[in-house]
Amino acid sequence: MRKLITAAVLLIISNVTFAQKGLPEFGKIGKEDLQMKECDIDKDAVAYKLIDYGDVYYMGGGPNLFTIVTEKRIRIKILKDKGLEYSNVKLRYFSGNNYHDITNVTGVTYNIDDAGNVVTTKLDKSAIFKKSIDKEFSEVAFTLPNVKIGSVIEFKYKETNQNFEHLDDWNFQDYIPTRISKYQITIPAIFRFVTQELVFQQLDKKKDDYGSMQSLRLPDGRIFNYNTYNVVYTLKDVPSLPDEPFMSSPKDYAERIVFQLSQIVVDETNPMDVHNTWPKLVHDLMGYDDFGEQLRKNVKHTGSLDDSIKIMKGDYNKMTFIYDYVQRNMTWDGIDGIFSFEGIKSAWDKKSGNDADINFILIHLLRDAGITVYPLLVSTRDHGAVNTLFPFMEQFNAVMALAIVNGQNYVLNAADKYNPADLVPLNVLNNEAYIVDEQNGQWVVLNDDKAKFENIVSINSEISTDGILSGNATVYSTGYNRNLRLKEWVEDKKDFKENYFTKAFTGIKVNDLEVANENVDTLPLEQKVTFSIPLNVSGDYEHFSLNLFQGLEKNPFIADKRVTDIDFGYKQDYQIVGTIFLPDGYQLDELPKNIQMIMPDTSIVLQRIIQADTVSLQFRITIKFNKTFYTANDYPYFKEFYKKLFETLNEEVVLKKKTTP
Repeated sequence: MRKLITAAVLLIISNVTFAQKGLPEFGKIGKEDLQMKECDIDKDAVAYKLIDYGDVYYMGGGPNLFTIVTEKRIRIKILKDKGLEYSNVKLRYFSGNNYHDITNVTGVTYNIDDAGNVVTTKLDKSAIFKKSIDKEFSEVAFTLPNVKIGSVIEFKYKETNQNFEHLDDWNFQDYIPTRISKYQITIPAIFRFVTQELVFQQLDKKKDDYGSMQSLRLPDGRIFNYNTYNVVYTLKDVPSLPDEPFMSSPKDYAERIVFQLSQIVVDETNPMDVHNTWPKLVHDLMGYDDFGEQLRKNVKHTGSLDDSIKIMKGDYNKMTFIYDYVQRNMTWDGIDGIFSFEGIKSAWDKKSGNDADINFILIHLLRDAGITVYPLLVSTRDHGAVNTLFPFMEQFNAVMALAIVNGQNYVLNAADKYNPADLVPLNVLNNEAYIVDEQNGQWVVLNDDKAKFENIVSINSEISTDGILSGNATVYSTGYNRNLRLKEWVEDKKDFKENYFTKAFTGIKVNDLEVANENVDTLPLEQKVTFSIPLNVSGDYEHFSLNLFQGLEKNPFIADKRVTDIDFGYKQDYQIVGTIFLPDGYQLDELPKNIQMIMPDTSIVLQRIIQADTVSLQFRITIKFNKTFYTANDYPYFKEFYKKLFETLNEEVVLKKKTTP
């Protein structure tokens, strides 16, 4: 890309910025905002963003001859205790190759004293900290001073970006409501951008095609004069982003504008395409040092790896062995990315890298073993869905591998130590991804109808005469449930025990917890517990629930309304079977009925079978979720069914003391 720009222009002489028209001046505030007690568009808001302002313009200089400058300003009203967290500001940015930087940080806190006077406290420069997070990212952090409920905080800063090709998205929407969000960009007319205006409110857009005159000196010495153009976007009374159970990325629902540079036009008769088609994007990627060049390098093999592959039969066995080898020998540094900035040879030597480093190495080793495999551009679940109509590089945040064995596609991410080769990684499940291949580039949907989240609980227990239910339980977790539980077990055994076996059950004691099959991904993750839990007592009656250790103890869908779609991601199967021996001197007074509940579209089915005698009761409860996705419009009937589902799951068995004849 740098060569492209150097060939087009040698010098930019001037730039233009615009004032913050129509906004209150930084450092000054009216008493009405300080006296405000609640947000007028959201009574429950913990904070209210009064001003969200961005001014973007191009300056000459930098390694690519152009630098994008963004001047950002934010003003927030603190309304409740939870809103105080907005006074702790962390600005993370990509600092690799010195492409980005944040400077000129200024902050102020406004309060009103008992006499009704506005009191201003400035952010001290010594309280602003800049630190490196890792080899690619840095952070500027500060805490606004003297902040309490009722305060208004304000800060501004300047961000410089040497990569002129990339204009950041502008997000009008945040997790708190916004009074006014204003974004203006001033762009040299030689740059042509494609934009997506993903806004459902009335957007005020003003464009001025005749800005200040600029001058560029071309390679042959001629001076090329041109205009800038200016666009101002304003959105008012923006509601907060929803945070609802089982929603996909908040980004998918955020009101925002997305930009992609498509052409550089110095000569109208000979425009230079940048990324205006998917094949062109792939062609450019394959020419980049940190992408295509890495795929053309060689990876040093180990003798043990080569010897093991030689004696293996079948491409599937070779693929799974190599995948497991890279998983075990490489450590992900926690960074998603589609570029290998320090190179795969360095990552291989250090046994550590971002997901691009690790999956490029995986691709090399698979190809050397004769496996057909391609790089796969993906957007993870938290990064949001991809719009296939717009060839925007910024829609992707990671690269994985797509191996084709015996006509079957396998999506591989060796940076994830818990996902087996035959399971589409959960963080990209059901998303669309693009195969990076100049002859066979195409879209694929990353799904697998056979893949599920499965949980089986087997219980053998008894009730003592002093009202304690105790015994043994074995939980078998397979599919995506296995991955999620295994990750928690390996990384924090205390949290694992609490999250799955104690938190949801009042008074429970788990005396022993053993986990098996950690290293055999073809077998369920087996969790054996010895437990005891007191029954609920009411006079001569004792009662208890059969709904143990399923992870379905609490209904997450209780809100009256819902804005976002429900996206489970995977199909789900639950089963709990058991035998409970009854105590002497008690008899069953009330037993939940055998029942089958089916959602009108048959997407959820619950079946409960219970039988009992004077000594024990045996039960089996199964739940099948045959559908992974429900629209927000489906929510009313979905919510009503879910309410009945959890009422049924949590129905209690009632025991009564036998009367003495």
